[in-house]
Amino acid sequence: MGGWPDVRQLLFGFEGRIGRIAFWSVQIPVLVLFWLYGQHVDPLLARWFPYSVFEGLTAALVLAAPLIWVQCAIVIKRCHDRGKSGFWALLLFIPAIGLLWLLVDCGLLPPATGKDLTPRRSAP
Repeated sequence: MGGWPDVRQLLFGFEGRIGRIAFWSVQIPVLVLFWLYGQHVDPLLARWFPYSVFEGLTAALVLAAPLIWVQCAIVIKRCHDRGKSGFWALLLFIPAIGLLWLLVDCGLLPPATGKDLTPRRSAP
């Protein structure tokens, strides 16, 4: 089939599984965009909102939300491929450990094999 629905499901959907190649083909551009965001957008927001931390953080979160969504979606699908619940993606929110886990478990290890690899509907 191909086309936009598949790309939309890859980037924004939370169901299904993806392999390591698909994971890295999305992960590398997302990490580059996060780096560019940190280098250029955050300092700009600090200048725009110098006296209001709440407004600056709110604007930063709104601007970063699409990247966070895509990151969570691909990590959850990769967790499903590894035979784990999508809740393992919450490790991304632990600063240093989360990135290390992401690189090793999601990026390097092979997919799980077995009969029951379909994720339960109760988990994201």
